[in-house]
Amino acid sequence: MKRTLMLLMAFLVIGIGLVNAQISKVTGHVTSDEDGLPVVGASVLVEGTTVGTVTDIDGNFTLTNVPSSAKTLVISFIGFQTQKVDVKSNVNVVLKSDAEVLDEVMVVAYGTA
Repeated sequence: MKRTLMLLMAFLVIGIGLVNAQISKVTGHVTSDEDGLPVVGASVLVEGTTVGTVTDIDGNFTLTNVPSSAKTLVISFIGFQTQKVDVKSNVNVVLKSDAEVLDEVMVVAYGTA
C-alpha cells in the first residue's frame, strides 16, 4: 500500500511539473521609432489566443500564462504600424509611424437652425 501511494505521489509531482513547464512568462519594452520614447498603452497580444496586455507608462509589459504553442506576439497602437514578433522571454519592439497624408477633407453638417 505504501509503495502504491508513493508511486502515485511521484506521478502527481511530475505531472504538475510538466503542466507548469508549458506556461511561460514574456516581458518586453515598446518604443517609438521617431523619437525613441516609450509607447504608453500599446496593445500586446499572443496571436491566436485571448492572452494580452497593454504597456505601462515606461513602455514595459509582462505577459503571464503564455502557452508553449504560442509563436507570435502582435503589438499595435494607433498611429503606428502593427508589428508581429516571435515569442521570446524578453522582447524589445520599436514601432514605426503610420502617417498618411490626406488630399482633401469634406465636412457635412445636417440639422436645422
